[in-house]
Amino acid sequence: MTITPQFYDTTALLGVMQEEDKPEFYWAGMFTNQINSDEETIDFEKIPHAGRKLAPFVTPLSQGKPIYSRRSVISRVKPAYIKPKDPVSPDRVMKRKPGEMLAPTPMSPEQRRQAILADIAVQHNEAIDRSFEWLAAKAVIDGKVVIGDDLMPEREVDFNRNASNTIALAGAARWDQAGVDLLGNIEDWRTLCRRAEFGGRTNRLTVGPDAWDVMRKNEAIKELMDRNFRGRDGNLRTGLSADAEIEYVGSLGPDLDVYVYSDYYEVDGVVTPFLDPKDVVLTGPGMTGYRCFGAIQDPHAQYQSFEKFPRHFMQDDPAGEFLMTQSAPLMVPVNPNVTLKATVLT
Repeated sequence: MTITPQFYDTTALLGVMQEEDKPEFYWAGMFTNQINSDEETIDFEKIPHAGRKLAPFVTPLSQGKPIYSRRSVISRVKPAYIKPKDPVSPDRVMKRKPGEMLAPTPMSPEQRRQAILADIAVQHNEAIDRSFEWLAAKAVIDGKVVIGDDLMPEREVDFNRNASNTIALAGAARWDQAGVDLLGNIEDWRTLCRRAEFGGRTNRLTVGPDAWDVMRKNEAIKELMDRNFRGRDGNLRTGLSADAEIEYVGSLGPDLDVYVYSDYYEVDGVVTPFLDPKDVVLTGPGMTGYRCFGAIQDPHAQYQSFEKFPRHFMQDDPAGEFLMTQSAPLMVPVNPNVTLKATVLT
């Protein structure tokens, strides 16, 4: 007798993933557009704004003078590639899951197998979403990202942010030194972003926890900052901020929101903060962030572009059941000069 186990197609697996709550995207949330490319690379063309030219003055009988001149900047980027693959091992299927002893009816091996498959699908989804967040954080904070692993040499994707938009204060200019004008620094950096080519207005300041410890004690900051704000539940919040990884703490003036950020990620057991605790980052809506996805290098996907492509399959000799999820993502800030990072402590 041949027993055919239940297999899940890509649509069913995506449904399992979508039922789970997504992690809070802070950096990736700034990338509100999406491009799917069936190629390995993604091309961008940026057209500069016409600027503030005056129309030329001429006599009525003179020929008209052309003022229209636009040049384009074309960028080609190659996305990363992600491919977690995990087995549904027989020993996991045969062993009881934690808490199963208290269940009114013990799970059959097939029920346990399906529960394990769902767990793996959710873990893949969460890990890939975390990678999206990492790619977005690097693009915004550093203006570039280094991609690579043990099987692929590292390569840098540089989004060509102005070198002046990466700042490191030193000596008497650091924020923990007496007499430093924190507000003056922030205003100068906002002006730098606004006046840069492909720059623009900034409306958010993201602060590492060490920088915030200094910033919140500064008299000029305390005087200006509006800490009367409403939380997500609509209630008015004042005083101490909550102990959270991402916390809105107020605003500087009418149009600069301030967030304290301390979220982190883990690779091979090593925990690393997305944002250095000593850094601050300015961002604005004119950055125009794109979530880009290249082609899935798999004939089962017909080499098309998907945000995520999960596949459930069996192999013979030795028999093995696997779940694999593939993605070719890159978070691209089309106008990276609307971002700025400053290291304010050492």
